[in-house]
Amino acid sequence: EMRDGTNSDYFVKLARQRGARVICVDPRLSMSAASLADEWIPIRPGTDAAVMSAMAYVIVQEGLYDAEFVRSHCLGFDQTQMPPGAQGVESYRDYLEGKRDGQPKTPEWAEVISAVPAETIRRIAREYATIKPGVLYQGYGMQRRAYGEQVVRAGCTLAALTGNVGISGGWASGLG
Repeated sequence: EMRDGTNSDYFVKLARQRGARVICVDPRLSMSAASLADEWIPIRPGTDAAVMSAMAYVIVQEGLYDAEFVRSHCLGFDQTQMPPGAQGVESYRDYLEGKRDGQPKTPEWAEVISAVPAETIRRIAREYATIKPGVLYQGYGMQRRAYGEQVVRAGCTLAALTGNVGISGGWASGLG
């Protein structure tokens, strides 16, 4: 069940009372998903980072990212923003577009991995990118496995892409 401190479910309930839409992405229909979410999206365990990469792909390809925030607060987004000494190294955009591995991180790519329909990935990417502030509230369970840090990084990256860092109501992994 979703527990990130003793009051986490209470704060999600308050947010819903104030009009927030809550989507729970979880392999199982947990009590948290059943009682706190407006929508439950089942996912194959351990594939959250693939879905988040596909969300980022949609956000970037459709120009839904916060270009000013990315320009002023992020390194490595594209070749114009590479840190000193890393020019020519794969940028985040290059990774999403599959420039080096030949595999764009499309929703169709993630659907095969995660079992989340491509259209669902597109929809939640657009929702997350266009609703301000947006919260991507990650529980700790999905990172308690090999390479679990990747899902935390993917969540923080989505928050940065959408400018949901350092704003009231924004969230990027960890504690707010």
